Order: sequence, then structure tokens, then C-alpha cells
Amino acid sequence: MKTEKLMQIARSFDIDAQPVKTTLIDIGHINKTYIIDYDNNEKYILQYVNTNVFPNLNELMSNAQRVTNYIGKKGNITTIEFIKIKDSDEYIYNKNWRMQKFIENTKTYLATESLEKLYEAGKAVGNFQKEVEGFDANTLYEVIPMFHYTPNRVAQLKEAIESKENRKKRPERFEKAKKEIEFLTDEKRISRTDKIVEGLKSGKIPLRVTHNDTKLSNILFDAQTEKAVCLIDFDTIMPGSIVYDFGEGIRSGGTTSKEDEQDTTKIYFDLERYEAFTKGFMEKAKDVITNEEVEMLPLGAWMMTYENLIRFLTDYLNGDIYFSVNPEIEDHNLIRVRAQSEILKQIEQNEEKMKGMIKKWIIKN
Repeated sequence: MKTEKLMQIARSFDIDAQPVKTTLIDIGHINKTYIIDYDNNEKYILQYVNTNVFPNLNELMSNAQRVTNYIGKKGNITTIEFIKIKDSDEYIYNKNWRMQKFIENTKTYLATESLEKLYEAGKAVGNFQKEVEGFDANTLYEVIPMFHYTPNRVAQLKEAIESKENRKKRPERFEKAKKEIEFLTDEKRISRTDKIVEGLKSGKIPLRVTHNDTKLSNILFDAQTEKAVCLIDFDTIMPGSIVYDFGEGIRSGGTTSKEDEQDTTKIYFDLERYEAFTKGFMEKAKDVITNEEVEMLPLGAWMMTYENLIRFLTDYLNGDIYFSVNPEIEDHNLIRVRAQSEILKQIEQNEEKMKGMIKKWIIKN
């Protein structure tokens, strides 16, 4: 987008200064993000939200704004602060644009080899859960219906498998993915997919505010000390389970291998990485988490990995219509399935050890 147009949009927000510079931040696959420099030496984040992915933007912003306000009023940790439109109580300009304060002296990581950073990442996720304690999750919108309703993901996979159209158009894919289909539709695995959902329905585990995208790149680190500062990207804030946030952090941080690593001998689930994240998470969340949730945390790591696997395989059988694939990599989604299947197997092999590590760090000081 042209600079002058971005300046015009930036001037629409309630900031007592004038924009002087725009910089495109080339990260993320959904929204367009820019840093806007103002003549008072302050910076802000201007973002174009993709409403094809997030059609209920008003509900999304209501969730994000209310939760960040709740955290901000407590004053214990840094959090996102959204900016209103001038002379308005609205936060969305021209249906797609929003603005938030730039958090100075911070940086993000797409990946890390450092156990210390994974410990800090765990603290950031645990701290988020600690700070949203007391917020009534029932008052939040479900901006992406059944986002972590894993039985629904299983139903979508079965639909893709049983589709006559898919088998007619792409019979070779079903042949190539035969082992992966058998692996993911194993009844022992499918029987586990309703455990968290049923726990929420029965009240065995509490309904909480959940971030739902607790990967490393959504955590800000102090540029000097490299201590975790806060979680960012609140687009998937919804009612859910603390188990989801822990599980997604482990899914994305428990291995250093690429999501689409083709050599499965290079893929391993690292228990040291798991323990580092768990230590940080429990340090902050131990005063709010229940015993029942503690018992389910390893299941969360398994569930988030299994759910991603299902989504990759479903997309592969449906013709690669959801996830971006590299046209130079044949059967890219199937490669992802094979890589992530290796991680899932190793999680299954290590679940008892994972439970022991969690109990080690739940001990209260």
C-alpha cells in the first residue's frame, strides 16, 4: 500500500502527533502489519486484519480489548494497548484497520536453541493465565467456532477420507497417505480427543480465557535482558482451557526440527525443552491451576500436535485448499504429516516422564 494512504489511515487514530514514517513488517501469513513512526518519537503498530480469516472482527476486537484492559488495570505485567479512532469509542477503522502501541525495546524469535528462552516463554504463558484469573470467560465471543474442538477436526478428516470426489480427483494421494490415514484414525487415538472438551462440559476443569496461539513468535522478549515481557497477537482470545495454551506452547517449542522436515531421523521431541517450558509455566501458573488441569497438561501437548496433524492430512486429501504449500515440494502437506507424526509418537512414548516433570514443578514455595 502507498505510504500516503497509510499516513491517512494512521491520522484517523486518536494519537496527539503526526505520522512521519511507515515500515512494513514482513512476518505473519494472515494480517498486514506496519510500524508507524510519529513526530513525537513514539511508534505504533498499524494492522490490516484479514476478515476472510477473521470475519467477526468486531467480536474479535471486543475480546482482545476487554482482556487487555483487564490485564492492564491490574498493572502487574506489560500488555497490548489498542488505540481508539479519533472522536469515537470504536477501535476499527474502515472495517479492517486497527492500531496499538508499540512496545519498545523488545524482540521476538521464530525459533530458539536456548533452554533459558523456553523457560522464559513458559513464564509468559503462565503469567498470562495468572493475570486473566477472575475474568469471566463465558462473556467472551467464540470468534472461531469449535477452534480446539478436536472431535470436530476428526469428523472433518473422516469426511475428507470418505469423500467420493476426493477419491476420484486424487486417488494417488490416498495411496501415498495410506499409513498416515491408518495412524491418525486409530480408535485409541480418536478416543482421547474428547477428554478436554468433556472436562470443560462437566465442570471437571474450569472454562478460562485462553490465548490459543502461544507459539514462541507470539512472545515479546526484552531486547537487553532477553527476559519474556508478554504475549502478543490476541486474535484468537476465546473461552477455552489452560491445557490448550500449555499444549500449544509445547507443540511449537518442544522440538527444533522444521515443521516439514523430510528426514524423520532428525526429528525428536526434546524432554529438556519440555521441562524448561514447563518449569517457567508452572512457576507463574501454579497458584491458579487446578489439580485436574495439571493432570491434563501432557494430554494438551499430545492434543495440539494431533490436532495439527489432522488438519494437515485433511487439507492434503482435500487438495491443499487451506494451508500454504511450496509448489517446489511435492506432497508438502503429507511431508508435514509425516514429520509431525514422528513428534506425536515420541510424545506418546514419553507421557509418563512428562507427567513427572510437571509434578516436580507444581510444588509451591
